[in-house]
Amino acid sequence: GFSDRLLDSDGNLHKFVNVFVADDDVRYMQGLATSVASGQTVSIIPAVAGG
Repeated sequence: GFSDRLLDSDGNLHKFVNVFVADDDVRYMQGLATSVASGQTVSIIPAVAGG
């Protein structure tokens, strides 16, 4: 399902998926346990690479 696209087998974010709460990267906050206040925006952005 949806979580398979976001999480690895250990339940951590895949390294190529970025999640932001109010423009702050959750990796530098409390990870997936980061609180989201009413009115805050959550953005899920896949990394884009190529060449």
